[in-house]
Amino acid sequence: MENIFKDLEELGFKNISDADLFQEKEQPKKKVISKEKEAQLKVQTYIYQRKVDCPVCKHSFHSSTVRSGRVRFQGTELDLRPRYVGFDPLPYDVTVCNYCGYAAINKYFKNITEKKKRAVIENITRNYIGHKYNEILTYEESVERYKLVLLNSAVGGDSNGIKAYICLKISWLYRGWQESLQALEQKDDALLQKLRTYEIVFVEKAFEGFKLAYATEKFPVMGIDEMTMEYIIAELARRLGDSKISKQWLGRVIGHSDVPNRLRDKVYDVKELIREQEKKEKKSQQD
Repeated sequence: MENIFKDLEELGFKNISDADLFQEKEQPKKKVISKEKEAQLKVQTYIYQRKVDCPVCKHSFHSSTVRSGRVRFQGTELDLRPRYVGFDPLPYDVTVCNYCGYAAINKYFKNITEKKKRAVIENITRNYIGHKYNEILTYEESVERYKLVLLNSAVGGDSNGIKAYICLKISWLYRGWQESLQALEQKDDALLQKLRTYEIVFVEKAFEGFKLAYATEKFPVMGIDEMTMEYIIAELARRLGDSKISKQWLGRVIGHSDVPNRLRDKVYDVKELIREQEKKEKKSQQD
């Protein structure tokens, strides 16, 4: 078939071919976002940069903080670790001054006595090498920050209850870290075992600290009332493999006449786990 533009030659349009009249355009390439980048973008929707004035050194800095109302509460685990849908806000629950090293749980960051300020300056600030964290925190960074909170608490002379509470939250961080690794296609079994060991270390410390606080401190302790602390001690004992001690503390909880239904339900759940474990141990001994 002849060229469809041949009739236009008299108008000066010679040597024009119709071969390229319709061209197949190359489709634009879709941007591929890595899973890591996708996760970071997701986290950024939950946090913002909050300006903070340090009560110790008076410097101002910004700290990643969870947007109120953004996270959706899902429930609590047996040791009262809170769970949320699609996001773990726990790493962002502490504030660290990257100038002087003062660190505390967000709620209590500004509530520092003059005595503790002096202790922080003498024992923390003099040794602290400033470190600025990224806006999006890894679990490794979060554990480091919480341990700095614990160190501040220890040198500042905080009560056993406060230190036990921080240890409990660090154990939750180690568990969250394990969960994040278990979700990966390639698992690092050695690292998972290491993190599990550290989780138990801080469960032990929380257990010991809460027992001391229960015997010597007035309630509430860090917002924890008497029967809730009894329950926490019981569950931590179970996690440490001491069913006998766990049942003793559960008995104290049930001994109260006004146990809330949510706490009573957890007591029964813990008792059931203990029964199942004792059955397994008994069967193992028989075999």
